[in-house]
Amino acid sequence: MSKSLFIDLGNSRIKWIYAGQGTQQGVAHGGQPLGEILDSTWKHLPAPDRIWLASVAPSRVQDALTEWTRQNWGMEPCSLAVQPEACGVSCGYREPTQLGVDRWMAIIAGYHHSPGGVCVVDCGTATTLDVVDGKGRHLGGFILPGMEMMRDSLLRGTALNVQDEDSELTEWGNSTASCIELGIRKSVVSLVESSVERLQAAGVCDPGVILCGGASALVEPHLKLTHECRDALVLEGMMRFVRELKP
Repeated sequence: MSKSLFIDLGNSRIKWIYAGQGTQQGVAHGGQPLGEILDSTWKHLPAPDRIWLASVAPSRVQDALTEWTRQNWGMEPCSLAVQPEACGVSCGYREPTQLGVDRWMAIIAGYHHSPGGVCVVDCGTATTLDVVDGKGRHLGGFILPGMEMMRDSLLRGTALNVQDEDSELTEWGNSTASCIELGIRKSVVSLVESSVERLQAAGVCDPGVILCGGASALVEPHLKLTHECRDALVLEGMMRFVRELKP
């Protein structure tokens, strides 16, 4: 896999990494022609010998990626899909194909980082939480709007007057802007903490907590549980998944 390129194509960002080489890189693409973005960010990338793709982006965005790789590298990405079971993890969805492939890859990577049980929290366009127990069983999870989406929805649906956007965040909000920001961040924190507490109380597992996604830095300072941030978790899962696929 030394020249394999792994791509995590989301609704608002594209992230990539060459297997065994360096760290994850990424750029926002929301609302902009992807081909133009790739012309400026990928023009100096070495041509890979294989491209692996995990995409939850609209088909037009994925088509633009495929067209770019075809024209510039003479190859198309191999799209990965959710399996009922892979890499020691069984999918908890009744219909595995309905689970986002990015979540599946993050679940796989998260479990191998914390095999005694894990709570994977991905803070992106949407915020997702997934739980895997110590036997590799994905128990399911939650989906809620991403933090930016929460903020935009609240401001569109109310007459709140937010003029103090730079208010310092303290334990309790002391302005409309800080109340909104803290309410959004701590709603995610509360979901994580209550989920872990329920798993512990029921004797299911004592899960490790792994944060990923572009907005995870907004949540981390408020989370009192022991946790780690792994922004490349989806790509880590993809590499593990592909290693299992190959003989």
